[in-house]
Amino acid sequence: QASTDYLDSDKQNTLLEYVLDAVWTVADQIYVVFRSEPDLRLVESISPFGVKVIIHREDSSIVSAVVSGLQAAKSEHCFVVSGNIPFIKPNVVHALFESARNYDAAIPKWANGNIESLASVYARKAFIKVATRGADITSMSSVIDNLYAVRYVDVEEELKPLDPDLYSFMAVKNTED
Repeated sequence: QASTDYLDSDKQNTLLEYVLDAVWTVADQIYVVFRSEPDLRLVESISPFGVKVIIHREDSSIVSAVVSGLQAAKSEHCFVVSGNIPFIKPNVVHALFESARNYDAAIPKWANGNIESLASVYARKAFIKVATRGADITSMSSVIDNLYAVRYVDVEEELKPLDPDLYSFMAVKNTED
């Protein structure tokens, strides 16, 4: 989960519930990685989704948090999503899973070259192998750069027909959002 420390706990609960509502219809297993022990009300609000909670205290890097979640998972491919993009559409998630077949990753890519590394599907074993290789792998982009077969999914051409307003990639960064 991306940091939502700037929001009160009720807003954090709501954001995560939106994400889970989209993902649970597509995913077989859901793991939520927290940097610290989550509030009991948050755990109670997400428990109906069949979520397994992982507490990742080792360090603050997003890569190591993703590795913790992927190590717990059993699926060949896993959808990795930030907790601050609550409007991800299930059909977009499904399309990314389909795009990841025979690839190490399916990553949404915008026309300007920007990618959505935290709204992507990764081959679990390949990601873990690359991310745990050494100290030089410190960011999501460094993991992606070292994956063997990455399928970039064109946001405008392939995903916009599934989500015409592209709300799936709208990040909540502050209370005004």
